[in-house]
Amino acid sequence: MSDKLIKSIKGINDILPEDVEILQNLEKVIYNIANQYCISEIRLPLLEKTELFKRSIGIGSEIVEKEMYTFEDNNGELISLRPEGTASCVRCALENNLIYDRGIKKKKYWYHGPMFRYENPQRGRFRQFYQFGFEYFGFSNIDNDVELISLCKRLFISKLDLTNIKLHINSIGNKEDRVKYAETISTFLKKYKNDLNQIQKNTLVRNPMRLLDSKDKKIQNILTDLPKFINVMSDHSRVRFESILEKLDELKIKYYVDNSIVRGLDYYNDTVFEWKHSSLGSQDAVCAGGRYDELVKEIGGVSVPAMGFAFGVERLLDLIRDNKKLSYTRPRILLINISKENSYKYFLKFEELRDKYHAIKFYNYNVDENSSLRAALQFGSKNLNCKYAVIIGDSELSDNLYTLKEFHAKNEDKKISQNELDKILKDINNG
Repeated sequence: MSDKLIKSIKGINDILPEDVEILQNLEKVIYNIANQYCISEIRLPLLEKTELFKRSIGIGSEIVEKEMYTFEDNNGELISLRPEGTASCVRCALENNLIYDRGIKKKKYWYHGPMFRYENPQRGRFRQFYQFGFEYFGFSNIDNDVELISLCKRLFISKLDLTNIKLHINSIGNKEDRVKYAETISTFLKKYKNDLNQIQKNTLVRNPMRLLDSKDKKIQNILTDLPKFINVMSDHSRVRFESILEKLDELKIKYYVDNSIVRGLDYYNDTVFEWKHSSLGSQDAVCAGGRYDELVKEIGGVSVPAMGFAFGVERLLDLIRDNKKLSYTRPRILLINISKENSYKYFLKFEELRDKYHAIKFYNYNVDENSSLRAALQFGSKNLNCKYAVIIGDSELSDNLYTLKEFHAKNEDKKISQNELDKILKDINNG
């Protein structure tokens, strides 16, 4: 074996047990919310044909050109690790006739899993990252735009207690509106051309709207005087956006109309939004989404109104690690065998406890010639942070009793009956 340790790939990180426990609790919260809104879970493959993302995200986009992990399979077909989930969800829904079969079918889906982009790793941005996504198909009414935003509020504020998170919302109108606004941006920035670097000049030529979400402070300051999008927006898109804002006001969902929200993917139209948290620095977007009515047609040839959002787990983890609701776990119980003669009997006893109390984490510790009861108790207290130790020896087996030790308490160890142990464990199991 080589002396040199093989390390993980840059930007592709392990998730350690402490964070996994938080993520499992987060998944339960999301699962419950999805059920409340009648949203079905869908599971999508990590690999897709590269053509899917060229068609959805755009051939000239930075994601397709520079950030996707793409390779040829043994048949010479270009395959990519998915850089985002929406295109895969649309492909799946079309391929399996979930949203269109001799007419539009209204469906709501959610998914989660790893995504992949070849980016420069930094706080909150990695080459493998985990996302939760929600997608609505067949809904064109503004009530559904509002429902998605309200769902976000329920998750981030009501359930996760992210009090400093803020909704930033904008409308980018229809395709014709965006062409007009791109011209407005180009005209406005002509007098600032000397203030732009070469990359920004190229962006100005290729896709001027991409400059709106630039993190460059100099560009941000210049764009403060840029005419607002709403000035060139069609009446239909403007009225639609104003109606959404009115509904958010009625629901007391606070928002900030932010002209810089244009979304990084070019398939969006009309409503776009991000939930931002100031403590995350420059990568402050926790969640992003919007409406993409043309994407289904682009991928599958049929026109189906659609919208959705996604949020990355890594940034959210930075905000919720101290959240007691998510870091809570039912107390662990250390099961210690000190029997010398009847080890199989203690094992059966401990398995019976697992059969009865599914929500409790039990850890078996067998004291043998290489260990001691004291070492077992230290392990349970320091390594596992157990609440109780349940000890079985030969005397306990013969008397059908258990010795109970409560960690972090001054109580003496005591022998208890099966009924007494069951009462304690039931309270823990149901807590």
